[in-house]
Amino acid sequence: MNILVLKPSGLGDVLMTTPLLGTLRAAYPDARIDYAVGEWSRHGVITNPDIDEVLTLFDADAPRMTRLFRAIGAAARLRWRRYDLAFVPDRRRITAAVAYLAGVPRRFGIAGGGRTVFLTNAVADEPGGHDVDVYLTLAQAAGLRGHITHEMKYLPTQGALVEAVQLLKSRGFDELPFRVAMFPGLGDGASRPFDHKRWPPERYAILANQIVERHGGGVILLGEASERELNFRISNDIGGPVLDLTGSVDLDSMAAVMQLCDAVISNDSAPMHLAVSVGTPTVGIFGPTAARNSGPYGALHRAVQSHIYCGPCARIGGPMEGCGAACIKRITVKDLVTVVEARAG
Repeated sequence: MNILVLKPSGLGDVLMTTPLLGTLRAAYPDARIDYAVGEWSRHGVITNPDIDEVLTLFDADAPRMTRLFRAIGAAARLRWRRYDLAFVPDRRRITAAVAYLAGVPRRFGIAGGGRTVFLTNAVADEPGGHDVDVYLTLAQAAGLRGHITHEMKYLPTQGALVEAVQLLKSRGFDELPFRVAMFPGLGDGASRPFDHKRWPPERYAILANQIVERHGGGVILLGEASERELNFRISNDIGGPVLDLTGSVDLDSMAAVMQLCDAVISNDSAPMHLAVSVGTPTVGIFGPTAARNSGPYGALHRAVQSHIYCGPCARIGGPMEGCGAACIKRITVKDLVTVVEARAG
């Protein structure tokens, strides 16, 4: 049995498909499972033991004609592999079209948006449901209900874990009673920059000081190279132990560091899903995006969602003209302290 999964999307979206991958592996332990993703998001599943091979298609946010030509080429390359089943946990019509053009006889995907014509088995979308659960309905439609797993998964390499342990030890963080990682940015990999998702940086500093004061721990700041200035300002306002790793660790090392922490606090971003995938209690901060659709998944994690008359607005094109990010600013430091302590014990 040869199985193809297609999701040429952002890193966070790809990580949210890992429960589907685990389900497929449990149901078909001897099958070949290939995962076709975009170039930069492939790093989110390259270490996943449920996948036999990670294939590179096209990035979903490439120019339209570029995507079209690359999709046709991808379908031609995939066709000779003779897949028996295809799962398309993606809401883009072009992705379903690739599975169709690749000649896969059974194609499971999400109905709507012109995608249904390319699918043999289309499941109804659930606008109010979490994306992980929507993706898992594809497995249910294939009759795999008895094999469903809900665990998001990213396994840092052994090398990354060793380096992370040594790094924390060199700064004395291995002896601290409480380590919290913070991701105050959005990441260079954000498919659509959305600054209104960013909780005010000064509140991250206040939150860090309160956590350090109450628990005697330390704070690890994470982010992309472009966010060094942002995190530098935050670190200058923290009175306790700070380890600023902004721009100095790759995805694998970031995951390893997160796994060694007691909690992770993050804006709605791909690293938030990475923290969930390594099993560290995670708190996500949500304003213009809907936590019910893409918040930290699982009982171990929580989202702090701002509720305002005009939100969440991300799925209707973003904030209205003149929006001052009022939604994300309504979330207080006290809100985060309460949730973090409840999650991390």
